Amino acid sequence: MERVRRWPAWVGVFAAAFDNFAMTPLVRAIATDLKVELAEATAVATAYYLAYGLMQVPWGMASERLGRVTVMRIGMVAGALGSIASVFSTSLDGLLVARFITGAGMAGIVPSVIAWIGDVLPENERPGAAMEMNSVYAIGSASGVLGAGVMADAVGWHLGFGVAGVFALVSLLATTRLFAPPAPAKPGSVLAAISVTAVRRLAIIGFVEGGVLFGLFAFLAPTLLRAGVSASLTGLLIAGYGLSVVVWSRIAKRMSGKVSVLRAMSFGGALLVASWGAVSLSPGPVGVVFAACAMGATIVLFHSNLQVWATLAAPQSRGPAIAFFSGSLFVGASVGSRLARPLFDAGNVSLLFGVGAAVAAVVAIVSVLARERSLRGS
Repeated sequence: MERVRRWPAWVGVFAAAFDNFAMTPLVRAIATDLKVELAEATAVATAYYLAYGLMQVPWGMASERLGRVTVMRIGMVAGALGSIASVFSTSLDGLLVARFITGAGMAGIVPSVIAWIGDVLPENERPGAAMEMNSVYAIGSASGVLGAGVMADAVGWHLGFGVAGVFALVSLLATTRLFAPPAPAKPGSVLAAISVTAVRRLAIIGFVEGGVLFGLFAFLAPTLLRAGVSASLTGLLIAGYGLSVVVWSRIAKRMSGKVSVLRAMSFGGALLVASWGAVSLSPGPVGVVFAACAMGATIVLFHSNLQVWATLAAPQSRGPAIAFFSGSLFVGASVGSRLARPLFDAGNVSLLFGVGAAVAAVVAIVSVLARERSLRGS
């Protein structure tokens, strides 16, 4: 059987990641230009994550009827339009609406790619594909943080969103080379997906993981910016996250078959705890750089395994099942960032990340135990 071409899907993943993470180094420039507080400007991330989470189930249902690749394309168009609207926003309210639209569009890309992996690749190839996808996502994330940081210092915040829109359009062109399997003959339903115990477990885990992982990640850049670090240097420091994911992906491939899924997840979860613990103890460049780099292992060894589990949880309703996981993840990220804002605004950064470390420990332990039960068939 001819090897399925994956790179066109990865272009879309890169575009989504760039757009997602370009926001963080832009918040100070947005706050200054729009004359709002730094904590208020972080609401652009909250709005994006909220839309991203809320649109997961609708996109998942659509992918069952229209096909995964069609949904990717629609999401790319909507994301590009939202990015263009972001460029021309002149008020915080207008920018919040534009980012909400962008998040709603971009929400259709990565979950559809995960479902596409489940549709076109045999089970033994999915872990490797998930690692590849997360490596590309991390590179896109690092490029977004670093590139937007440089652009913010050089010309302001508008250009970062403009470049993100261009990448969305490029990814749309790339899908012309992507193998598009037909939509399922019998589309899976939402009810069929949520009737599966593993889907419900993954949704709960995803919600908490999203809040403690992506919700707090959004505050790494503002933490450095508040400490007086330039947007360019902030982007460079946090870009270590992308390199870390690539390195850990290579390590994980070499360790494939030698380390169990449960041990890999345990190690990845432990490093998330260590990441937020480091920022709590040292809320400056040293702690943030350690966290950005250590989280590479969390993404590769912990989060990737949750994604693979999501492709297996409900094969007959794969689109809605993955949508519930991804939706919960990003709604959790939105809720997490919203709950974190008062502590950040009050200057209690050490307490904020200390609480994050404690919650990360709980979700890591629960996730490993839940995955163990699923592997035992209970």
